[in-house]
Amino acid sequence: MERSKRKQQTVKSRSDVLEEMLPQFESFIESREKYIKALETTIDALRRELENRNKNNLAIRNSIDELVAMQRLSNTISTALTPAAILTALIDLTQQVIPICEADIFLIGEKPNELIQLSPNPSQYLLQEAREQLESGIVDWVFSEKRTVIIPDLKNLSAGSVRRNFVIVPLFIRNTGIGFYFIHTEKQQQEFTNQDVQLLSVLANQAAAGVENWRTYEKLVKASNELKMSEAHMIRAARLAAIGELAASIVHEIKNPVQVLMLQLDVMKRGTQIPNAEELLRQQVYRLQEITKRLMNFARNVNEDFDIQPTDVNKAILDTIALVEHEYKLDKIEFVLDLQGQLPLVPGNASYLQQVFLNLAINARDAMPSGGKVTIKSYADAFFVVVTFSDTGHGIPREQLDKIFQPFFTTKEEGKGTGLGLAISRKIINQHQGEISVQSEVGKGTTFTIKLPLRRIAE
Repeated sequence: MERSKRKQQTVKSRSDVLEEMLPQFESFIESREKYIKALETTIDALRRELENRNKNNLAIRNSIDELVAMQRLSNTISTALTPAAILTALIDLTQQVIPICEADIFLIGEKPNELIQLSPNPSQYLLQEAREQLESGIVDWVFSEKRTVIIPDLKNLSAGSVRRNFVIVPLFIRNTGIGFYFIHTEKQQQEFTNQDVQLLSVLANQAAAGVENWRTYEKLVKASNELKMSEAHMIRAARLAAIGELAASIVHEIKNPVQVLMLQLDVMKRGTQIPNAEELLRQQVYRLQEITKRLMNFARNVNEDFDIQPTDVNKAILDTIALVEHEYKLDKIEFVLDLQGQLPLVPGNASYLQQVFLNLAINARDAMPSGGKVTIKSYADAFFVVVTFSDTGHGIPREQLDKIFQPFFTTKEEGKGTGLGLAISRKIINQHQGEISVQSEVGKGTTFTIKLPLRRIAE
């Protein structure tokens, strides 16, 4: 009985505890549900934020890619060296901003109302419209205001046709209007944004820089060509001067076979039979042919372009000696040749090298007024064909050695020599990517050394 009573009291006490805790439990459940809902809301918000960020990142990446592409093309515009390349790159970029029907760059010419189109296939319709805008003063207004202007294409307005516009973007170099970028587009005027206009202005600035670079490049090419022509004329003048110095030798060399021919003809005129007369005449005529051939080969015009071909240096030396040998014998000057057999060919120009060798031979003669020896050697090592000209003349003072390759410097007496021989010789050897140097000792003689590379380095 007592146990049953205690049991009832225990059950009652538990029931009371549960009743007391029930509100707290319900409150916990309610709080948990609110927490879960709040967590779900937060997760949704974070998911949306993440999606927005991914979209923004993608947009940023796309924008960066577009900017990189535009920057690359912009560099192409500003560094292009032909009108077609400038215009092509500019149109490619413009099409990323607005649609294009036709477009061209018009430069202001020197004559009144003169326009120069850069397109290799110019549009006559664009040219006509551009002239009208120039003559109406619109282009002058664009230059003065430094602004891009959009003008409706009134000629193409008709029922059912798509409205089109012209866009005139000024091109400036150092605040001077040099021309304008003329665009024919279907984009409507109200659809243009400030960003579109600004981008077109930026592209026009790049195009203006490209035009200036192209014009500068053209001027440099022209100046380079004129310089080449001047150098060729100078070398030819030096050739003729050298021939003038050899005039006595030429006259003597021609005089001998002519005298032989005259004697033989006189004998034949008298009716005297000469053994092998025909062969003797042929030999003298051949000798005259060789003399004139050598002179013609040496005196012919020098091309502005430096023509490079496999060249036999020994042959150029021997051809040069053939021009002067007769006169040098009269001046008691002996040639001593030490030429390596089977000398490798070098990339060069035989006519130019022959002029160098002739200049050195003339200098050697002038250094030996009482006669002497000119020793010419040629040999090859692993990298060069080497030629040396050594004379037994009076030598060059040490203080003058650094000056002898300077134009118009000469150690000869006034009125003799131009002072260009060695300067031109160094120029020619430099064109062969070779070297020329000198060693001399007063009273003992002078040696010039020329090194010609066996392989030409690409320039």
